[in-house]
Amino acid sequence: MVDVVAFADGKFHCPVTLYSAPAARYSLVLLPALGVTARKYESLARCLVAAGHNVLVADWPGQGESFPRPGWRFNYGYRQLVEEFLPKLLDLARQQFPAASPILLGHSLGGHMATLHAAARAQQDAVPVIGVACGNIHYRHWQGLGRLLTPSVAVLFTLISSVLGYLPGRRLGFGGQEARQLMRDWGRVAFSGHFRHLGLALTPAEQNRVRSLFIQLEGDNFAPPASTRGLAALIQAEPQLVHLPSPRPPSENPHSAWLRAPQSVVACIDVWLARELAVSAESATAG
Repeated sequence: MVDVVAFADGKFHCPVTLYSAPAARYSLVLLPALGVTARKYESLARCLVAAGHNVLVADWPGQGESFPRPGWRFNYGYRQLVEEFLPKLLDLARQQFPAASPILLGHSLGGHMATLHAAARAQQDAVPVIGVACGNIHYRHWQGLGRLLTPSVAVLFTLISSVLGYLPGRRLGFGGQEARQLMRDWGRVAFSGHFRHLGLALTPAEQNRVRSLFIQLEGDNFAPPASTRGLAALIQAEPQLVHLPSPRPPSENPHSAWLRAPQSVVACIDVWLARELAVSAESATAG
């Protein structure tokens, strides 16, 4: 089943694919990685449905099946995604699956946005977060040449998107046709490691009660443990990660290769959700 979300005053038309599971307790809102289309998540979605969960997956605005493409006239950044796009996806999840509780499940940039949502809207809409192969992209979270590469790429991408009005990611081998403000925000985080430039009121991690799970894949150089821990620290006072081996051969980049064999990630999510159900039942009994 397909529905549609309008974004940025109706400028972007964003189709959303919905998968339903009988008697599901949770609806997982899948947020893709930068430049990865929603179609690439079909195997993951079907695996989650087989495990008994509803799933919603949408391309980021202007990506995949969403139009128009970003450019001088069509632009957005992190703040718009956190304050408008994610809430609209969550509203749709609640409308389509009213008996199930929504959860944000983000991969890479998707985990980045899900965690920001949890920090910015912890008081209004404390939706649990699952982040897979994601992290805070501050250059200090890498070692050796990685520390030089991240800020260098950030400067280059910001310059290119400022000149063209968008980032031609397909030609550069990084992302898709990306909005210039999105890449400016990405670049500022790469240099600073924080999100103060967004102007969002973020709940301190010590006061944040949003439940969260962060999965780090061994050998993932795009989201190494320090990076994932740095992102988790935004909403966890004492960051906790679950480390999983890559389910694919070493020749394949674990950062996205896990999508071709998502069973171990889904099993990890199921264990965590079962624990969450037990905690919720105990809280209800205590209350």
